[in-house]
Amino acid sequence: MIVVLAAGAALLFGALAVTIRLSLARGIDPEAASFITAVVACLVCVAVAAVLGDFSGLSWRASWPFFVAGIWVPGISQMLFTRAVGAIGPSRTAILVGISPVLSSAFAILLLDEPFRIVLAVGTALVVAGGTLLAWERGGPAALLRVGAGLAVSASVLFAARDNFVRWAATENDVPGVVAAAASLASASIVILAVVAVRSAPVMRIRRAARPFLLSGLVYGLSYACLFAAFDRGRVTVVAPLYATESLWAVVISAVVLRRSERVGARLLVAAGLVVGGGALISSFR
Repeated sequence: MIVVLAAGAALLFGALAVTIRLSLARGIDPEAASFITAVVACLVCVAVAAVLGDFSGLSWRASWPFFVAGIWVPGISQMLFTRAVGAIGPSRTAILVGISPVLSSAFAILLLDEPFRIVLAVGTALVVAGGTLLAWERGGPAALLRVGAGLAVSASVLFAARDNFVRWAATENDVPGVVAAAASLASASIVILAVVAVRSAPVMRIRRAARPFLLSGLVYGLSYACLFAAFDRGRVTVVAPLYATESLWAVVISAVVLRRSERVGARLLVAAGLVVGGGALISSFR
């Protein structure tokens, strides 16, 4: 069951990037799209938690780290991720986001006094090699590729910071995983709504994004529920490497669904393999 949940979370996260690309039609605001995605995902996690009975006897005071973390991830990160998918496509965005295990480990060594291991250096080398292959890739406006890559890497930095913050604040925390996911998505929804509301015609932009992004929200919610449920039931060394394959799934699904528009070639597949391998290696020994 743990393997199924972790692998399912990776598959769904990979599919999420593709559904975002398919739904980002002209005229749809990326921030409004992110809001719909987060709200629907939150409702999915609340429903799953209710079915599992995770709300009974819950101490809401213990859930504060997840509400705080949700401001950044998936709050701000989801907006960056959505814009990156629109700029450089789902597969390239997912690969760049896949560098987060390297950043997470670096933050942990610098801020949480975690020990440095040789396996970290090997994993980092693999991830850097994959990122270098992407940097050498040609095709498409250079400025757009740089902007998209910057958005994706920024989202990855936030993922890494979130991982270490929650790890520090939630030590021996007994909040059920799916409830933690719902808490993060709830605060994320509020943050994204505030961003949407700053600009003109927020209601119209949300209505325009509502129907196209219902599927993305459903996929996102199920992926979060699977991931947190897997961490609840299994060891990090089992769940994290399986989850790290999300980038590879994004490339595979993009190649099948988007075909030529995504330009999935040998270079991209090798880059995905290097990033996934490095991320899985690092995650296995943390």
